[in-house]
Amino acid sequence: MSVFNLEWFKSKSNAIKALEEQIKKEKKELEEITGTVSSEEKPYLNVKLVNDLLTVVLNDGNIISKTNATVEDFKAAREATSEEELLIICSCADALADKKAKEAEIAKAKAILDGLENLKNYPQEFIVEDNTLRFKGIDRTLPQLMMEEILTIVATYNNPFQTDQYKSIKRFFMWCCLNPRPEVANELYRFLKENSFRITKQGFFVALRNVVTLHGSNELVQFVSNTYNKVKAVWRKDPSDYRVFLNSGNYELVHHDDIYEMKIVTCENCDGDGEYWNDEPSEYGDEPGYETCGECEGEGQYERAVYKNRGEDLGCLTDLYLDLPNRHENRFTDDWTKTFDIRIGQPVSMPQVDCNWSTQDCAAAGLHFTADQIHYVGCGDQSVLVLINPMKVVGIGQYKGRCYEYLPIMTVPREEATQILHDGAFDTLQLDEQFAIDQLSNLELLSQEGFVIEASKHKFYMPQISISEIKGIVRSLEEMKSELSGRVKNI
Repeated sequence: MSVFNLEWFKSKSNAIKALEEQIKKEKKELEEITGTVSSEEKPYLNVKLVNDLLTVVLNDGNIISKTNATVEDFKAAREATSEEELLIICSCADALADKKAKEAEIAKAKAILDGLENLKNYPQEFIVEDNTLRFKGIDRTLPQLMMEEILTIVATYNNPFQTDQYKSIKRFFMWCCLNPRPEVANELYRFLKENSFRITKQGFFVALRNVVTLHGSNELVQFVSNTYNKVKAVWRKDPSDYRVFLNSGNYELVHHDDIYEMKIVTCENCDGDGEYWNDEPSEYGDEPGYETCGECEGEGQYERAVYKNRGEDLGCLTDLYLDLPNRHENRFTDDWTKTFDIRIGQPVSMPQVDCNWSTQDCAAAGLHFTADQIHYVGCGDQSVLVLINPMKVVGIGQYKGRCYEYLPIMTVPREEATQILHDGAFDTLQLDEQFAIDQLSNLELLSQEGFVIEASKHKFYMPQISISEIKGIVRSLEEMKSELSGRVKNI
């Protein structure tokens, strides 16, 4: 029988396997004695334990270590299958966080590139070139944060370009483009995001500031301004459907459907008799006599809508709000100069040429505003919510900004100011219809004047947007008029 039979191969194979196992065992014992190990398949080039210092050389050449390490740490490192495991073993929290941040940054960059590729499918809205994004017709690229927001909106909604969120951010950017200072246009959105400001549907943003009350009794101003904006922003209803009553010293808001109630009343035509005496002969020649009352059909009473007794009817909520600037008790001023005439519902402004661009939070010329740091914005006894056009912002600090015009829209309790502004139920998208109409007035002329003023203040500065682009942006913004037509009431 040949020695090279199947049994021989089997026995030979078993012998080889036994030899290999013996070699592995001896190698492992040697590694434990020397405290070193290496492997091409592992996430490291080398692991070494000397005394109580564990040292790991990663595949990219970086070195991590752990003091007071144990044999268990060494064994765990040898058996690790990823860099994350090694970083955890060595308690390198900063390195692990840095690695995860880099991975997240790479994933984000990829998502942005994929999103930009998708936006090429909408040439009617966007121009995508060299990994940058522009709105069609505007030769200014969007800041990355704004671009990311648009990518999110487009990826989230089936018809993104008709959503309030998309209209809001697009209009915001257009207003920014009409700001003659490119620093503002580039940095404002970042500043608003970092400080949790909220942007309205027409592209403005909502902020806070403090004022000083000039008259002690402004309860009606507070009630009207608060209820008007809450009806719009929280209830999302039409303020024109509500009336304000003064009942026993308290103001009450009543929907027009609740002003009347149905009641059985005595017929005034027949005084409840059901019939009345008619002295005039009928056309048929009948003699004068009693006739059945046609008003109550002879019943003497009938059901009709009766005005509820709610006290004094002060008027429609919308009318009252629009009339606030004319009310004597609606008077506030600033704490610093005591010269500004501040009224709810009336824009507050200062000459643009007197404003100063600065990144400081304090001591810079301009009308200050904030989102969270309400104590920063002037000492005063009353906080107010204001609407601001990005076009009219002149400076951005860390927590505060400055503008040359804002619209106070409502008073808010100082201790609750930030909470109200950031309340998810308070939908600021709905707050700016009348303000939008006012801001569109003479927009093209005001935009060009703003660039001229800025150029004259800084001879080195040239506007980075053309007159033709200004005209295009103005035309686009004025499309808001058709949306707002019939929804804004003037008095």
